[in-house]
Amino acid sequence: MNLKAASVIAVTIGSAIAAFGAVDAVIAAPERIGCYGDNWRPTLAMLEPTPAGPMKFKTLRCTPIPEGWPRMVPPALSPNGELVYAFGSWKGLWLGDVTRGGRAHTVNERLPGDLFTLTAPFTWLNDSSSVIGVKRETTVAGSVSNSSLRPYLFSVDGSQTKLPELTHPGGSLDKIYWIDGSGLALAGFGMDERGDEKEDQHRQTLAFVDAHTGAILQAVEKASVPGLADQRSLEAVKSKIDPSGKAHVLVKWEPSKWLLWVQGQSPKIVPLPQTAHWSPFVLSSDASSVLMMGNLSATGSSCELPGRCPQPTPQSGMIAELRDLTTGLAKWKIFGTASYFSRSLHPAVSPDGRWGLISLPDEQGAALALISMTSGKVIQKIRQPGWGPIGLSFSADSKFAFVTGGTIVATYAVIE
Repeated sequence: MNLKAASVIAVTIGSAIAAFGAVDAVIAAPERIGCYGDNWRPTLAMLEPTPAGPMKFKTLRCTPIPEGWPRMVPPALSPNGELVYAFGSWKGLWLGDVTRGGRAHTVNERLPGDLFTLTAPFTWLNDSSSVIGVKRETTVAGSVSNSSLRPYLFSVDGSQTKLPELTHPGGSLDKIYWIDGSGLALAGFGMDERGDEKEDQHRQTLAFVDAHTGAILQAVEKASVPGLADQRSLEAVKSKIDPSGKAHVLVKWEPSKWLLWVQGQSPKIVPLPQTAHWSPFVLSSDASSVLMMGNLSATGSSCELPGRCPQPTPQSGMIAELRDLTTGLAKWKIFGTASYFSRSLHPAVSPDGRWGLISLPDEQGAALALISMTSGKVIQKIRQPGWGPIGLSFSADSKFAFVTGGTIVATYAVIE
């Protein structure tokens, strides 16, 4: 076997994943918290991991998020697991205790979010005290109006704290991507793609910023980065703070480039392959690799008349892969076949670097899977629930995994 073949592990869905069926051992029924009624049995059954393994289904929690709240992005748990927020764009932001009858507050304002990527510039601070995010503010200087993002803190008690304005000669603050819950972020100045072409002095600029202090920590003009000047737009950003405390940011640019920027160093183009449009990705826990999803889906026509549309045409290909950020080489790949229309969820990697959570298309529709980040082996899977946008995450100590969507949180203990 040559070195290239040894570096890529191809795992097919048909051989690597056990079929759904009886659980290998009798498992205690998960606890239901705040979930009323007697019709939960099918939900509990579909959320049970198979085969038996390190991930154990512990609790199904129904949060007090209003049922009619828009489902643009999954609900987000606070790091301490006691709070949750739901983002509704035009409706605002709901945040409160995870338990019914607890504290709750609604920010009744239109807030910025991206419908195409199903993302929003909001996240919990590491200490779970507040949600850090942005509002769009318009200022008028003479006869010229300027719309710029402004960082804010949103608390469960209803208070809002306006953070220092982030300014740069490159233009208004148009984009911001939070780096964990530290208050650090990657900011884009003069990058409002909705407006007219910028004046020469308003050059597109990327910057590491500290929203707590309003400081620009490091900045670079997009046009000055070799190989980036011809890229049209920024599609997605993922980041991670490494064990030494440095921020790593991976930026996907349209149509074809990947930019890696490590805090304190110069940004550089890295040799990652072009992927399908809006394919999700996430950095590994040590920020040395990237877990990339393939957005594998069946093809064909869709319509609103049941039984009148032809069956989708199954497609086979890459479902997920782990690539080295320096060389671009694949460490492993997962292949499979999508028999239905599907779209990859944003994956998650445990902080200890051992596990990943991904979505899987298969012959039954869609599934979620626990995978080994070392080998790419699929360890366990569950059926993907129909709760609207689904979020996948791990606790800070890597001992729990979470599946969130709608008003529901499923919690799994991860035990070796």
